[in-house]
Amino acid sequence: MTERLSWTAARRIALRAQGVGGPRRASAPTAAASRRALVRTLERTHLLQIDSVSVFARAHHLPVFTRAGIWDPAALDRASRPGPHRLVHETLAHEAAFATEEVSRLLDFRRRTTSTKDWSVLRDIATTSPHLFPRIRAALEEIGPASAAAVSRHLGDTERDEGWGWRRTRSQWAVEYLFRSGELDCIGRNSQFERLYLPAPRRGSPPVPEAEAIARLTALATRSLGVSDPGAVADWFRLLIGQVRPAIDEMLAAGELTEVEVDHPAGTRTMLLHRDAPGPSPLRAAALVSPFDPIVFHRPRLEHLFDVEYRIGIYTPAPLRTTGYYSLLFLLGDVIPARVDLRADRGRGVLEVRGVYPEPLPHLPARQRPAVDRVLTALAEELELAARWQGLHQVEVATGQGSGDLSAPLARVIAGS
Repeated sequence: MTERLSWTAARRIALRAQGVGGPRRASAPTAAASRRALVRTLERTHLLQIDSVSVFARAHHLPVFTRAGIWDPAALDRASRPGPHRLVHETLAHEAAFATEEVSRLLDFRRRTTSTKDWSVLRDIATTSPHLFPRIRAALEEIGPASAAAVSRHLGDTERDEGWGWRRTRSQWAVEYLFRSGELDCIGRNSQFERLYLPAPRRGSPPVPEAEAIARLTALATRSLGVSDPGAVADWFRLLIGQVRPAIDEMLAAGELTEVEVDHPAGTRTMLLHRDAPGPSPLRAAALVSPFDPIVFHRPRLEHLFDVEYRIGIYTPAPLRTTGYYSLLFLLGDVIPARVDLRADRGRGVLEVRGVYPEPLPHLPARQRPAVDRVLTALAEELELAARWQGLHQVEVATGQGSGDLSAPLARVIAGS
């Protein structure tokens, strides 16, 4: 008989598999403690998706805060530098991401196909401008770690693409090709958030065959998800469902995965439960969640498990935004009852809350929804923690038109605390 899971149990398993619900630090940590927090997060996620938006905090810094509380993101900078203490490599995993050494090596097959399966402009560079490649390597050996723009200037290449979007020189496109194909290593970012490159060291071990690599990536994704579906498994490392399906079938046959029926008010759904998934005990969690956190990678799974339809405002024209520019989800227990639009005004030392919006949660029974007072109290505490993490001294809540139904009551809670 197929095992059944309640909707609540499935949510709790999914969150615990991601390392959510444990103790979180409320004070400044040592460098060693920050590195441990990073390591513990990577043990669950295997990657941190990178995003340049820094209106509050960078997306690749937030998942560690969500799981571990206050930490020093300089630990990630140190962990991405070449040397014996390196933990992560920037690569294309779930989009651009800091990925563990294991994941980076398993994705070698993707780098090997760059010249035939990546962007058309990269394929064009590979076939029409191979003379650029040795010049770029020589330039990097001469000037040291450098951005694609710096390399292009060094080579005297200033003619950019016409039109809108990525307006790059041929040299910059060639650098991108060499990075995507594994010839260049990203060893950090500069103050403009541009990648800094060096020629990649040669790997001592032979590449993992593609089928084996996909099977191992599938195993990592299913363990990280806890309870999943083929779409979410494929999305974790930006694979295709057809690529991961054979590995899923093998894991089902071996008992590493089990099909379970997850109850839902809109109808039962068959999902995949990992053999090592944690139990569905209640969570004492209250945390902000980035729009690029692995918890929310796969939007259909987020909607099915958490009843949340999530579209962040940065990709939406301003007149069409309904929940602000850069809203983070607020997790309380195993429910996401609200989202908040945040901005760090570092000049004033203020965390600006530009909007607080209740989640509709259309299918969640009323008895499972946390009371509004509880949501506001927990959110106020989380915002104070977030401000402290970012070196800010005050939380200000905007009220009025467009700021959401929960802004005014949150402002009153914060004013009274």
